[in-house]
Amino acid sequence: MNILRAISVTSSQILTFVREQLTALNEAFRLPMATSIRSLRGLLISLLVGLFVSIIAVGMQPFGLDLFDHEQKTELLLGFGMMATLAMLIVKFVLPTIFPRFYNKSEWTIARQSLHFLVMVLLMTSMFVAYGNLFDIVAFKISDILKVLALSIIPVIVTTFIQQRVFHKKFVYCAENINNALQKLVSSGSNQTLSVLVLGEKGKTLSILPNQFIFAELAKESIDIYWQNFLGVEKTTIQASVEKELEAYPQFIYIDKNIIVNILGIQRVEANARGYQVKIARTPRLIAVPWRYHRNLEKIVQLSKSI
Repeated sequence: MNILRAISVTSSQILTFVREQLTALNEAFRLPMATSIRSLRGLLISLLVGLFVSIIAVGMQPFGLDLFDHEQKTELLLGFGMMATLAMLIVKFVLPTIFPRFYNKSEWTIARQSLHFLVMVLLMTSMFVAYGNLFDIVAFKISDILKVLALSIIPVIVTTFIQQRVFHKKFVYCAENINNALQKLVSSGSNQTLSVLVLGEKGKTLSILPNQFIFAELAKESIDIYWQNFLGVEKTTIQASVEKELEAYPQFIYIDKNIIVNILGIQRVEANARGYQVKIARTPRLIAVPWRYHRNLEKIVQLSKSI
């Protein structure tokens, strides 16, 4: 009986340990992750991957490519680079258009990034096999696709976790520096000259001090301006362009193509592996900042040093 009880206790402990590890793994796969889908960065990566594959195919000629003999050998081998670029463009631009819910950048995680990588490997390998067989360059088999995919699973997952850790550390560190710079700028904001910011055109204008401006959302035919008055935050809609007026003040920056914010109106900058999120003061807004606008936030550190 003691032996059975010991086996039962041990089995229970093992099951508990396995359940805890699976739960931890599930949480790890749900960690936020950056992505380059539908972006200029994604386009550049696609072109670089194609260039790299072309160099390998022509320069090193692996997987029996050195045995291929043809008067247009170099041109045909360069085709593998074209296939790689095409596969990357499909994965980074076409699939996100077809499956927008899965490729939602604001919900991008390690799990989605890993699956995204594996789909890329599958599509790229399939196109290599089809291209090689079509022009009799090298005899690939369908089973080769599955072998490559199987061998890629662990390296893809490990690489994704490493990337997540690197991005997370980088953005958290930079966000801390930005927040320190913001505190310095806010403490010196009281020394601002009493110039009046006039926004809008004849018919409806808004005259406020620059420090009263919090942020603005640009629409196609109008602009919603959120500004501070004695009673709280007020919203004013103007049917005019205000970009030129705001460009004259370095404290106004773009954090999105449709959002201009007063850096003195930023409560804090949060960060994870996806990038920066800006918490706007006196509002519940938490705005995810696209990568192309990260530099605008990072310039706040340099701006604080000039004070």
